[in-house]
Amino acid sequence: AVVSTQSTGGAEEQAKAVAAARVEEQLIAEQQLSNLRELLHKEKEDAIAKLQEEHRHELAELESRLKVEKDREVSAAITETESIALERLTKVKIDNDNEVSKYKAAVTKEQEATEEVRLQLEQETHARVQAEDRLKDVKEEFKYFINSLPGHENSSYNASYMVSR
Repeated sequence: AVVSTQSTGGAEEQAKAVAAARVEEQLIAEQQLSNLRELLHKEKEDAIAKLQEEHRHELAELESRLKVEKDREVSAAITETESIALERLTKVKIDNDNEVSKYKAAVTKEQEATEEVRLQLEQETHARVQAEDRLKDVKEEFKYFINSLPGHENSSYNASYMVSR
């Protein structure tokens, strides 16, 4: 019976040792699981941080590309607007130049007409002066003729009276 107590005592100890080993294994497994969870959590955080950094970098590149593209578009729009404005300005200048040419032609035509009228007036003035001179000469000749007639001294009409008529 002593042997069986010993063997039961040994079995109990063995069972206790097995239970203790199982508890220790479970504690080790739990510790390993906790370590693994921590490692996974850290790796997950590292992966998230890495992805966030990649996304920030990609976002910065995208923003830079969009800014360059926007600047190109704005520059193209400004160039197009300037081109349209230059085209309109050129058209307006051509129209204004045409109008100025028309007015210059009209002014030249009017100046020519004015010059013709001035020349006509000079000719008419010259002709009038010549006619007045001829009339004066004719009056003088008439006076001379009247005064040269015999008996003109006794006549009721003298030369000055007759010329004035």
